[in-house]
Amino acid sequence: MFAANCGNMARCANQLGDMMFEWVIILFLGSGLLYGLQSRRLQRRNISSPMMMVLIGGLIALPLGIWHEPPLAPFADRLHFATGFAEMTLAIILFLDAAVLDYRKERPAMRLANRLLLIGLPLTIGVTWAFIIGLHPSIGVLPALILALIVSPTDAALGRPVLENKSVPNPVRQGINIESGLNDGLVLPVFTAAVLLEADIVGESNNGWLTEAMLEISIGIGVGLFTGYVIGQIVNHAVTHNTILDRFERILGVLAALFIFALCEKLGGNGFVAAFAGGLALNISSQKVRESIESFGEAESELLTMLTFFIFGLVVIPAVYQLWTWEMLIFSAVSLVILRPLCVWICMIKSPYSLAEKLYIGWFGPRGIASIIYLLIMSTIINPKSYEPLIATAVMIVTISVIVHGLSAAPLSHMLVRHLRRKKSYHL
Repeated sequence: MFAANCGNMARCANQLGDMMFEWVIILFLGSGLLYGLQSRRLQRRNISSPMMMVLIGGLIALPLGIWHEPPLAPFADRLHFATGFAEMTLAIILFLDAAVLDYRKERPAMRLANRLLLIGLPLTIGVTWAFIIGLHPSIGVLPALILALIVSPTDAALGRPVLENKSVPNPVRQGINIESGLNDGLVLPVFTAAVLLEADIVGESNNGWLTEAMLEISIGIGVGLFTGYVIGQIVNHAVTHNTILDRFERILGVLAALFIFALCEKLGGNGFVAAFAGGLALNISSQKVRESIESFGEAESELLTMLTFFIFGLVVIPAVYQLWTWEMLIFSAVSLVILRPLCVWICMIKSPYSLAEKLYIGWFGPRGIASIIYLLIMSTIINPKSYEPLIATAVMIVTISVIVHGLSAAPLSHMLVRHLRRKKSYHL
């Protein structure tokens, strides 16, 4: 009798959990629908979709009791669920950002992005790494590097008004967009190697870290370049011979991204590296198809991005907020307000841009989707309980960035435009 009662209680608990999960999904979908219907009005009030999704996720977590669980406890049963959607999001974003970039059309923006990616990004990682060690030496050299790598890639989704304001000079606007599109793919191999090395040091890896890292990255690059090139040639052939319907042109990017990611993971490589390399190798010749892939891909990635930020508010923030300290707040503020802008200003020396434009570019380095997903990936490779300060710090900086960059994107864009107009009229 006792065993039967226990079995019934377990079944009831499972059913209750399933019902809660279903209601969480329903509430997310309803929230996304409501935001979409009012998106123009909300964006005029500087309320971005990531801000709204984080807020709604956090509010839904209250009646579920997630906020009251011990630190990192929400990760225990929900990490796999959160990571699954986040991985799909990053794979699609990495692929599309690399695939739709037109190097010939955006030459001034590419010159700016090259400065930011080749000089500014390594400099930001190095300076951030040094600052973390100086602020908290006990964190360790390698964990400090992992944290610097997590919080260095930028996310254009948090500064959408920057990209949509056509009055902002095109090289500035597109340069920021290209940087945010490519920097997460460039950081990823280094991040992967650093996490695998840390896993090897703490005894959570069965193979040598260097062998494992090189194997994953090499397979990822090889599979991505080969598969991306082949898919691109097949698409070009289908377009030339008119064998593809218009509606299928729109979903090519998402299908290709997930196919390359899944195939590479199955072959033992890093699917994210493969997705990024595949996008670089795609080389679709039809401008119409490229635009179709970009437009549908943006909508699809927007949905997955909203879901990722919803999970961030629902699971990730409640899992670590009790661990937040003043030291973490100081680091977050310095990273956002001083380190990134300073490194951008250094890499922009002798560039044709004004001080106002340099400050603008330096400020719009929001931390978002890549940082969240890197964090979730790390938590699946090494025990997150041993890295509570690192995880809590990364979550804090993303949380602050979601708010301050979301609120400041439109006003600062308008301020820059007015400043440049006054400067131009003064010289005339």
